Amino acid sequence: MLEQAIALLVFLLMFIVGASLKATDFQHLQRRPKSILLLSLGQLLLLPALAWILIILFQPEPLVKNGLLLVSICPGGAVSNIYTLLAKGNAALSVSLTTLNSLLAIVTLPLLLIAIFPLLSATDTNADTLIWQQSKHLFVLLLVPVALGMLLRHFSPLLTNKIMGSLECIGAIALASLLGAIFFQFQQQIVEQLASLLILATSFSLGSLLLAWCIGARLQLQTQDRVAILFEYPVRNLALTALIASSIFKSSDYLLFAAVFFVVQLPFILCVIIWSRTRLLT
Repeated sequence: MLEQAIALLVFLLMFIVGASLKATDFQHLQRRPKSILLLSLGQLLLLPALAWILIILFQPEPLVKNGLLLVSICPGGAVSNIYTLLAKGNAALSVSLTTLNSLLAIVTLPLLLIAIFPLLSATDTNADTLIWQQSKHLFVLLLVPVALGMLLRHFSPLLTNKIMGSLECIGAIALASLLGAIFFQFQQQIVEQLASLLILATSFSLGSLLLAWCIGARLQLQTQDRVAILFEYPVRNLALTALIASSIFKSSDYLLFAAVFFVVQLPFILCVIIWSRTRLLT
């Protein structure tokens, strides 16, 4: 039952991402293809590398380690688009990157799972089976809803604008409900591993922000673009992480890190929003 509910949540969140796309977003991709590619590759390669370093440094328990790995290889979450909007950042860039990385994940995520988990975890993963199963799931749960959302905006832009607020509220409530269910179900394990979870969640949040800032500076992005990147890197797709944990690894324990990470990063996200609004509105 939980797996089906998580799958529906992933579908809904990706539909919202697709419905958020506008024609101007594609123009943005065409104008700066090199920057968009580098920003996407940065997430794809640097975040798992950061997780690897933290695992080597802190040597966490397997369930925390695997949870961190899953979070690091998943694409950015749709929540980053909302954060960017609140911070007055480049929402078009945020939506474009979320969509692109989510679609790339259809291919990259199974490959990263196969490449990384056998090296750092005792998890048994069969390469051929994993690629087939995961690619099929990701195709349905990432590509299809994004395409449906884009079609809705294309053929009914007025209706899309009218219902977007309600859809985003429903998505936020569903995501919060998932977090609450994880904390309730695994409260004992969270208490037992709290110190390790907090240290790793804080380190990964700050490390992701630092990577985003450095890449933005290296590419000489404008302030609004940098703000979008500051949310795009640390905010991961929690729903997709939950789906992989429950359907592929058959271990909901891997969700402990994802849930704690989502909560721990909120104060840092709030600081970025306040800093951005102060700078951009003055």
